[in-house]
Amino acid sequence: MQPADESRARVQRMVNQGVWSPTAGDQGAVMRDFLGMQAQEFQYALWSFAQRTTSDITRADTLQAFDHGLFLRTHVLRPTWHFALPEDIRWLLRLTAPRLRKLMAYYTKQEGLEAAELTRSQDVLSAAVAGGRHLARKELKELLEAAGIPAGGMRLGFILMHAEYDEVLISGAVQGRQQTYAAFDERVPAGPAYDEDAALAEMARRFVRTRAPVTAKDLAGWASLTLTQARRGLAAIESDCEVTELDGMTVWSMTGSPGPASEPVTPTVDLIQGYDELVMSYSESRHLLAPKGALPVPDRTVHLHAILVDGRLAGHWRHQLERGAAVIETQLLRPLDDEERHGLADAAQRYGHYLGVPTTLAEPVLVN
Repeated sequence: MQPADESRARVQRMVNQGVWSPTAGDQGAVMRDFLGMQAQEFQYALWSFAQRTTSDITRADTLQAFDHGLFLRTHVLRPTWHFALPEDIRWLLRLTAPRLRKLMAYYTKQEGLEAAELTRSQDVLSAAVAGGRHLARKELKELLEAAGIPAGGMRLGFILMHAEYDEVLISGAVQGRQQTYAAFDERVPAGPAYDEDAALAEMARRFVRTRAPVTAKDLAGWASLTLTQARRGLAAIESDCEVTELDGMTVWSMTGSPGPASEPVTPTVDLIQGYDELVMSYSESRHLLAPKGALPVPDRTVHLHAILVDGRLAGHWRHQLERGAAVIETQLLRPLDDEERHGLADAAQRYGHYLGVPTTLAEPVLVN
């Protein structure tokens, strides 16, 4: 791949992802564009919304939207937490849950969870959250064990995950620092009859529109689809797409995808959370963000979240919250020049404004 081709593809991706050219007015509009957004690190994941809206939303605004059910959190797509709109969750689960159950089958068996026990546990859970009750994991654990269903250790997590796959539980409002579960049917609308072909096409359309350029393997990995399913979804929208070759990969973009409103300012520095869709949407083509062989998400010995300079991985960051203030710590993969350091300081201030607390940037640390 020529450097110019790589640069154009990276700019296209940053624009389509809404980080450089936000078009969404609020969190619901972001979610409607993206279909699913990984939400493993809940508090950091909320930042991904603020970066993609044209309005000045804060962490408090986004948490309130979540509590009100504007968007929900559940295990869908890959077997980890994701945000999605209530109206999308039912068909998404029906598309992905069969594969997710297979991916989790080994762990379910290891915990001795047979079908009969899962059914019994779901009867207990369904009754517990009926009538608008939102209960934390600890409360659900106590109810399961009172019913004679062991729920210690990892077992509880798998019981709850299967209850999500089977449309019994969904996220509730946050209580203090505790996530809660609520009744699935009370927060998720019924929706139309499920059609797999229509679901694959809708998923492919929204994935390509917000993440291009992408490959079929990118889509399959992101959604826990088979490669055959991913190709079926892309084939259904091919007439609306441009299909080209890039560095030996067949990549898909929507026809007439908008470029940036103006030439991106160089350098542009962004602080993204470690499971942002810029990181998690790509498997085959992830080297557009980081060099081949370099993982965008670092191992546990360094900070999790990513510093991008002109859409390219340049380091990692995290915040430390204490006494109504925040300190942003950074670890750089290379030295930054003066303009890049100013860009990093500006990015830290934008993040502090989102947090709603005084924020300082600690002296960067250079790592190998």
